[in-house]
Amino acid sequence: MLEVRKLTKYYEIGEQRFDAVKGINLTFRQDEFVSILGESGSGKTTLLNLIGGLDRYNSGDIIIDNVSTKNYKDKDWDAYRNHRVGFVFQNYNLIAHLDVLSNVELAQTLSGVSREVRRKRALDVLTRVGLKDHVNKKPNQLSGGQQQRVSIARALVNNPTIILADEPTGALDSETSEDIMNLLKEISKDKLIIMVTHNADLAKRFSNRIVRLKDGEVIGDTNPYDKKDNKALKNETSKSSMSYFTALRLSFKNMLTKKTRTLITALAGSIGIIGVALVMSLQYGFTEYLNDMERGTFAGLPLEVSRSYTDFSAIINANRDRVEPEPVEGGIIGYEPEISFAFATNDITQDYIDYIENSELSAHGTIVYQYDYKTQYYYLDGNKLNANPTSNPQPPFSFVGTDYINQSAFSYDFVTEYFDIVSGSYYNPLKYEAVIVVDEGHRLPNNIMTFLGLSQNTIIPFENLVGQTFKIFTNNAMYKENDGIFTAKNTNVDTADLLSLYNDESNQNVITVTISGIIKVNTDFVSVGEGIYYTPKVAERIIELNTQSDVVVAQRASETSVVNGVTISLNNTKEDVLYTLGGYDIPSGILVYPNSFDDKEAILNILDAYNIGKDEEAQVNYVDTVASAVGMIKTVMDSISAVLIAFAAISLFVSSVMIGIITYTSVLERTKEIGVLRSIGARKKDISRVFNAEAILIGLFAGSLGVIITYLLVPIVNIFLAEPTGNDQIAQLFYLHALLLIGISVLLTFVAGLIPAKIASNKDPVAALRSE
Repeated sequence: MLEVRKLTKYYEIGEQRFDAVKGINLTFRQDEFVSILGESGSGKTTLLNLIGGLDRYNSGDIIIDNVSTKNYKDKDWDAYRNHRVGFVFQNYNLIAHLDVLSNVELAQTLSGVSREVRRKRALDVLTRVGLKDHVNKKPNQLSGGQQQRVSIARALVNNPTIILADEPTGALDSETSEDIMNLLKEISKDKLIIMVTHNADLAKRFSNRIVRLKDGEVIGDTNPYDKKDNKALKNETSKSSMSYFTALRLSFKNMLTKKTRTLITALAGSIGIIGVALVMSLQYGFTEYLNDMERGTFAGLPLEVSRSYTDFSAIINANRDRVEPEPVEGGIIGYEPEISFAFATNDITQDYIDYIENSELSAHGTIVYQYDYKTQYYYLDGNKLNANPTSNPQPPFSFVGTDYINQSAFSYDFVTEYFDIVSGSYYNPLKYEAVIVVDEGHRLPNNIMTFLGLSQNTIIPFENLVGQTFKIFTNNAMYKENDGIFTAKNTNVDTADLLSLYNDESNQNVITVTISGIIKVNTDFVSVGEGIYYTPKVAERIIELNTQSDVVVAQRASETSVVNGVTISLNNTKEDVLYTLGGYDIPSGILVYPNSFDDKEAILNILDAYNIGKDEEAQVNYVDTVASAVGMIKTVMDSISAVLIAFAAISLFVSSVMIGIITYTSVLERTKEIGVLRSIGARKKDISRVFNAEAILIGLFAGSLGVIITYLLVPIVNIFLAEPTGNDQIAQLFYLHALLLIGISVLLTFVAGLIPAKIASNKDPVAALRSE
């Protein structure tokens, strides 16, 4: 069954060679109790380790069931130890953090035995060795004799054919030694037991064969057995393998024995996770804040199609790709400036308007057409006409004031949703009406107050404004002709004529607009200047009258300007003049207000569909100002977040290195456990798996702890950021980000633990078993 042929083992220390076993020949019976006696250093334990596959011989051979082991690989020796051999050690070599039952079950987990079967087997052998009532105790709760019985039970649980006992009674008193020897004697009835001992008396009383060694050689054998050589047969011993679950269980139970250190390690490892998690929570919360604004309030703002517009993407791309020229030496040099890359134009044609009108766009939003006309607005203050109020320009940056009376650029739904009524009512979009927009303090610019004939420093009751009217003079009322040149009337020269027109209710060229109410913005996300805003119905009537006006007819027929003071130039073309006069019924701009965020996507698809297959010059592009602005903010936010995450990641790296050091410390602390695992058949990769599992668990605990702490910190962060940001939920840790961070923590600690795990797997099992 087991034969040792000319077995030799030596150790080289420097240039010296020490022979531990010198050409030993022994053959063992299938069931006998063999005691190996000899003085210290005679090679007893070395021979036992060679037979058990814990150590490798230099020459000779070990024959197992007529199969030579010369060509055995590590996996073959691992399987051999797991299935064919059981070890009983002098100092028991039990794993301290496992209970008795788990210590005995361990060898079976490497054999792939199911949980139910291995538990039954373990209980059976523990009952056999008299420990049925101690299965849930830890090794340190047992006496020496009881621990040795656990060791014997562990050796028996896989039903091996060989039991190797190294001084099994060396640490026991005489009475307990007798009990252990009787137990081994009983086991030897159907197994081969090879015991190394110094106690010749016990050997003589209990063993049926004594082999004596001296200086690595056999000097006596009381019951030798000769066996003829047979042809080697294939060894069909099953391979051993430790499951990932077993590795995790071993590591988890080991960590439970060091709760404080595990907690401190996890806390230290979580610092980097907390830093990254806080940055990600701020990024996510701010992004959601912007998305909510875009979906909610900003979804009501329009998509804009204009004759001329600013191309924000061009600005971004140009600034990104811009290459600054090298300065010339000794002077300056001229160059041809480029036209602004931010300025772009659209050719809005009747074909495009027809496409908009015939599409399903109106089902997804409200369309507001805008025109570039300039006209006169008058308010009668007694017998005095007050003309267009404009803002005061602020040189040197602005030289042209802004009109305070304009066509409303909002859909009716937008007005009713984002403006509150201060007095009166919203305008009726089907009538010639207007609303006055005031600021939060119910204030109006002084120029509007003057236009309405109101005192600038006196509180004016709301009812003094609601219901009042002002009038719009279209071209035929506003311009007078002299020899083919048209000049705009003004209150300094044409007062009587203007008053007559203002009071003539039958004049079709003057449009009366009623102020229906006073409103103000009810959200921070919509910024609208104070002023008077009239309905698109008014604008349509202005265009209707102006396109047929005398000045427009004359201008269409002339290639030079017919308006006094206006010249035709490259920057002010005939088309521009006609647009200013309201001579085109084609809008200069189109505003599309989505009904919802989802409708906005549908509107974008409709607008994009028009450009399919068209040359770039014929395409009509839109501006989504809100999306562009939000996108730019998000880009900046992402960049800042990336920098902050990079800094926080440094602590992650430091934490990983620290965990790698701690894992290596664990390797040193668990060296004997490594030896025990190898003795019951664990492969090198199984040992590596145990410490990889420990690193993974530490990473899991550190990541989970970091995420939990971050969730606890988020409300505190929001309290501090609520006032400066105006939002009490600016920090939000998204659950997928939390899971991702836990995964990153596990991955980093796994990588950090690879080297210590490799060191553990390469430890010599014999040396590991000798460690303390």
